[in-house]
Order: sequence, then C-alpha cells, then structure tokens
Amino acid sequence: MTYQFTTTESILRTSDGAFIPPDPANSDYQRFIQDVAEQGIEIVTGPDIHEPDYKTLRQQEYPSLQDQQDMGYWDQINGTTIWQDTISAIKTKYPKTITGQTTVGEVPAWVQESADNWTFNKQLREYVTAVERLSQYILSEGRPELREDIVIETKEIWNDETREMETVNITQNVITQTEIKPLEETVEVTEFNPETMESTTSMIRNPLIVKDEEERTAAQSVVDATPQSVIDSINT
Repeated sequence: MTYQFTTTESILRTSDGAFIPPDPANSDYQRFIQDVAEQGIEIVTGPDIHEPDYKTLRQQEYPSLQDQQDMGYWDQINGTTIWQDTISAIKTKYPKTITGQTTVGEVPAWVQESADNWTFNKQLREYVTAVERLSQYILSEGRPELREDIVIETKEIWNDETREMETVNITQNVITQTEIKPLEETVEVTEFNPETMESTTSMIRNPLIVKDEEERTAAQSVVDATPQSVIDSINT
C-alpha cells in the first residue's frame, strides 16, 4: 500500500484513489498510520510542488495595465523612463531560462511522529499483556497455598506489668492464595485406526503444559524485545 499527499493535509491512497482525511477517528486514517509504522515512511510521498515558469512569474509581478498606462503618461510629461525601467527590471529578475518544473515535497513531519506514537502504544500494550501472562503460575509446577495473619479485632486489655490499659490486635490466619496442584507431565491418549479397527494407547506430554510453555516463551520474547523507554513509561 502506498500513499501520496496532494496537499500537506490531504492524503491520497494510490491503490484506489481514495482520499483520507487526517482524522484520528477515521478508520482509513488509522490504517494509514499503521501502514507507515509497519512498512516505513518510504511508502508515502510528499505533495507535488509546481514551480511557475518565467511568463507566470512576470505576469504576477507586472503592474496593472492602468498603472502601466499611468507610468507611460508621466514618463512623457517628465521625460523619465519609469515604465521601461520597471518592466525591464521584472524581465531581468525572471529570465526566460526559468521554464518551470514540478518537484516532490517532503512528507509532513507529523506523519512519522504519529507512526512512532502508534508503535510505542502497540509495544506498551503487548508488554503489559506479556507481563500479565508471565505472572500466572506455571501449570507444571502448580502454586502453593499462602496464608497471612490479618487483624480481625482490636481489644483493650490490662497490663499487670505496666499497670496500664493496652490496645492489642486480635489476628486470624487466613488463606490468601489457594493451592493448585501441578498438572501431570504426561497424559494417556487413545487413537482409533478405522482401517484396522484397532485402538492404540500412548503417553504424550500434557498438551496444556506444552501450550503453557509456548505462551510463556512468546511472552518472554515480547518482554525482552520491548524498548526500555516503553517500560519506563509505565512507572512514570
């Protein structure tokens, strides 16, 4: 997919000639930014810049016909050459060697900035998801039961040594994490052969453990590949 700016704010999708508004709420614009982030700024070309030829430049700077007639009148009255000097100066300023051309301008800087921001947010989302996945217990290891003393009541009691009333906490040991037994490393599977009408039984690694390991490996790869600046943004 390639894109071209027709102006600094108008984006043309060259595959179908559709114009895309620079509106973050527009789905085509969102896809445009994603394409730039994933494929590079090279898929976008800047707007055409049309440089006028000498005729156009002269015409734009010549005085109006009325002003030229006025110059000519006063030149005759005063014996001056203001009109001729003015026209000659403009022709010298824009010689016939200026033939005009069309060049390609630069892609607006905000395109790369938006693509970088898209990449940053994508990495951030993937990092958070990966960290959450790694925080889950390993199926082949299970997880232990955790207990903790929590305060369930406070009481005022008399201290015979200090001869004063003291506030004490009454605690209760409660389970804060239930135990989950590790999964069996292997499971028995039975396969039926319709040709021989026989069944065979074999032991294989537990598919749930295999999947768990694969997901954890993929999540760790995401964490390892995440730029430090993305990680730091979570804390800041």
